[in-house]
Formats: sequence, structure tokens, C-alpha cells
Amino acid sequence: MSRLSEETLILVMIQRIKNKVKVLRTDPHMQEVARGTMLAFALKIVGSSLAFGFNVAVARLLGAEGAGLYFLALSVTAIGSVIGRVGLDNALLRFVATHAARGEWGKVQAVHALGMRLAVIVSGVLSLFGFFAAGWMAETLFQKPELAEPLRWMSLSILPFAILNLQAESLKGLKRLREAMLLQSIGVPLIGLLLIWSLASIAGVEGVSWGYLVATTMVALLGIWAWRSACGGDAEDASRYPFVDLWVSAKPLFIIALMNTSLTWLPMLVLGVWVSAAEVGVFGAANRLALLVSFLLVTLNNVVAPKFAELHAKDDLKAMGQLARRSAAMLTLLASPLFLLLFIFSEKIMGLFGPEFASGGTVLAILLVGQVINVYTGSVRFLLIMSGNEKTIRNIIIISALLQLALVMTLVPLIGIIGAAIATVSALITMNLTSVYAVYRKLGVITTPGLQAFLRGK
Repeated sequence: MSRLSEETLILVMIQRIKNKVKVLRTDPHMQEVARGTMLAFALKIVGSSLAFGFNVAVARLLGAEGAGLYFLALSVTAIGSVIGRVGLDNALLRFVATHAARGEWGKVQAVHALGMRLAVIVSGVLSLFGFFAAGWMAETLFQKPELAEPLRWMSLSILPFAILNLQAESLKGLKRLREAMLLQSIGVPLIGLLLIWSLASIAGVEGVSWGYLVATTMVALLGIWAWRSACGGDAEDASRYPFVDLWVSAKPLFIIALMNTSLTWLPMLVLGVWVSAAEVGVFGAANRLALLVSFLLVTLNNVVAPKFAELHAKDDLKAMGQLARRSAAMLTLLASPLFLLLFIFSEKIMGLFGPEFASGGTVLAILLVGQVINVYTGSVRFLLIMSGNEKTIRNIIIISALLQLALVMTLVPLIGIIGAAIATVSALITMNLTSVYAVYRKLGVITTPGLQAFLRGK
């Protein structure tokens, strides 16, 4: 290629970037999302750094075996918390955002009160069940008696963890993103980091479990205060909001949330049955690291989910599509350097957790492939949820979860944590690409950059 043609190509690329920036500046929806994303991005960096520091501290303090016991207890607690929230996360976000956009503040308060009442009852029962059944689960399900005490105390965090997450989702519906991110991303790892150093030296894995319980409880109380400050006044009687309206949306979302959680935690549970606690610890550390690639997507979802609900209420599908494509392109560009860094130096980076964890480099590299596809497809699942297509995304996630279950039960006994990684990535890719196609079929919206010709059959 001649020097002149190289210079021409560079000039063309620069002009295209300028044109793209100009378009983004004239798009009011993208401007709102960009402002919110910048704030969320800053807070998410802090939260992800704290979470990374917390996981490294756990691994360093407890070693691979102790970390494996902690991650196993955390996986049971995470699944219990999802069951306890009975699909209300995105249902409350959607209804709070919709009623707030219409200025229906009485309904905002009523739907929040009803949702919180349901979640407290269900998650409270599950917390008590986990506390008293911890010994049986540790010995019968996992054949690891040493898991009993950590699991017992971690189970009590199901209730406060459910409360803090629902308060955060409700605050997102009011576009109070800063408070929501403080609750969901920063509060627990920050307080946990301050507590576990002394508690781990006193009681090992059990001490770390105490720290997690105290952290979730304190953040849940902070969430209650934040909601009352954001939506002051006495809430309407929860009975005045139709239960059936909330449950019609929450029921499919409950299945979605449960299957989504299984995609994250099921491999850990199966590994807990088939392999040693040390290998569970290595996989858990690799999985937490891989999730760093998609933290930008989580950040963006916090901003665009209520925006999708607002645009769908206005029947502005064109703006929804533009917002989805542009945000996905922005995310892919921003996440690529981190992906390449973690992928190329996977073994060395796993070694930060301790010498025992360096063997997980291959597992980390496999998991990263799934996460980069997750970022490239963007907020497609939230678009389906916020447009009232909960049943569609429910079916997609059920199929993906069943695929993962079949693969993990087949591969883990054969190749251990490598098999768990392959199963996780296969299910994640299936779920995201199928969701992209479902959005196009249901709404006529193309959400992922570069797929216009493929989806339109050109």
C-alpha cells in the first residue's frame, strides 16, 4: 500500500469517527445514557476494584481450599437470594420507571411496598431454612462437613442481600443511579474488606462468612434509608396495587433470574460434588476475574434498562434500536483492552490470588471468550424484558440453562474445571445470540453492530 493511500485511509477513518461523535451528540437519548454511563462507570470501577480486592484477600487469607468452601457457600446463598426475590428485581425496576415517567408517585410507592413485602417473607423463610439445613447440605449434597458452619452463617445473608438488591433496582427506576450503584457494587465489598482481615485470622472461612453477613445487613439498612429519602412520604397501602399486575411480570422474570443465576453458579455447585474444594476455589477465582470484562455491560444495563422501558412506553422502537446498537459498539471498544490483557496474561494474573491458583489460566481464558461475546451483544436481554417480552427471554434462558446442565454433568466428571468452563461459555454464547435474533423477530430491532445484513438475509 502506497504512502498516499495509507494517508487517505487514515483521513477517512478520522472523518468517520468525527461523524459518529456528531451523531451521538445530536441523539438526546444517547446523551442521557452517556451521562449516566459515565457516572455508573466511575462507580463500577470503584466497585469492581473493591470486589477484586475482596476476592484476592479471601484467596490469600484462606488458600485455595478455604476459598473453595467460601465460594461454595456463596453460590448456595446467591441462588437462595434469587429465589427469595421471586423475580421482583426487574419487575420493580420496570414498574417504578414506568409510573415515575408518568408522574404516578402513589403507584410508585405502592408497587415498591408490595414487592418488598413479598420478598421479605420469602427470603426470610429461605434464610432460616438455610441456617438449620446447612449441616445436612454440607454432608449429604457436597460430602464436605467443613462447609457446614460457613454455609450456616452465609445463609442468613439471603434476606439482607435480597433487600439491598430490590432497593437498588427500585432506585434505578427513579434514575437514582448513584445510590443504586453504592448499594449493589460498592457497599458489600468495601465493608467486607474492612472486616475480613481480623475475622479470618480469628475463625478462618467461618470468620469471612461473618464479615459477609454483617456487610450485607449494613448495606440493606442503608438501602431502606436511601429509598425513603428518594421517595419521601408514606407509601400507599400495598393492597391498593393489584398483586396480579406485579406477579404477571414477576413470574416469568423469576424463572429468568433463577436460570440466569444457575448459568453463573451451577458449575460451582456441580464442581463441589465432583472435585476438591481447592479446585472449586481455582474455578471460582477465574470466574470472578472473567466477569470483570462484562462489568461495563452491567454498568450500562443500570442506565439503559429504565430508558428502554421509557422508550417502549412511547412506542419509539427506532430510538430503542439506535440506543442498543450504539451502546453495544461503545462497550465492545472499551472492553477489548481488558479482555486482551486478561486473555494473554491469564496464568500470571491468576497467580495474583496465590501460587495455587496459577493453574487456572486456561480456565480463565476459556471463560473470557464467553464474556466478550456477552459484551458484544449488549443489553439485548434487558431490551426484551423492558419491552414486555419476559416470556421470550425466559424460554431462551431455560434452553441455555438446560444446555449448560447437560454439558456440565457430562464434562465435569471427565475433565473437571476445564469442562465447567466450556459448559459455561457454550450456554452464555447460545443465550446471547438467540436473544439478538429474538429481539429482531419480536420488535424488528437490530441491536448488535454488524449483524444488519445477516439478520435481514442480505
